[in-house]
Amino acid sequence: MMSIKSFATKNLRSLASLALLAGTMGLTSCMDDNDPIEYPAAGYISIYNGAPSNAGVIVYADQNQVNNSPLRYSEVLPYKNFYPGDRLFKFSEANSVTSLLEKEFEIKVDSVYSLFMVENSGALDAVLVDDDWSEPTAAEAQIRMVNLSPDSGTVSLMIDEVATALFSDLTFKGNSEFKSLATKVYNLKVVSSTGETIASANNLELKGNRVYTLVLRGYELTTDTSKKLDLQLLTNYIDY
Repeated sequence: MMSIKSFATKNLRSLASLALLAGTMGLTSCMDDNDPIEYPAAGYISIYNGAPSNAGVIVYADQNQVNNSPLRYSEVLPYKNFYPGDRLFKFSEANSVTSLLEKEFEIKVDSVYSLFMVENSGALDAVLVDDDWSEPTAAEAQIRMVNLSPDSGTVSLMIDEVATALFSDLTFKGNSEFKSLATKVYNLKVVSSTGETIASANNLELKGNRVYTLVLRGYELTTDTSKKLDLQLLTNYIDY
């Protein structure tokens, strides 16, 4: 599985090119090339806004502001390093001191996470998920699925014409493990517990040396097109 050493050292260049760890390491330019780089004890977290009714949030970890511009629905903040321990995450509207949501999570040293903000019947919540993937290769990608749709019930993901679901029985706020898939173009469909197709994506290309998260977001039962059920593919990591 992906270690924090591999995440923070071997692939720092590729992550920085994605703005995934830009500006977070504080490396000194005068360090001798032969000296080992000492990284501070930390966990790494990306943050995704999966709440369709939310206009955008500023996120705080304890009293430390994480983002300057509001994180809007379907947007993601790249991985940042966070001090380990119990951290209180606060979600507020821009230019407001009132918290929309406060929730404490334990951040462990040498761990990588995704934090998903969700809503259900107008109530906000946040879910912290371990990002524990295998090293991707040029021939295979790593992918998982997260169900952030509050009214879709239990869902499964079918690929191409394969009879067996790639991911099965994902409830709201549930996530699968990462799995390997060959690098090619796929047709995907999300089916409900009754076998009905409720969302689909055709001609989706998965590239090698990459780690993906497939997000099911929005409402199945809505007339608001901005909140409709949809699939979104996020790139967690690229190994250049």
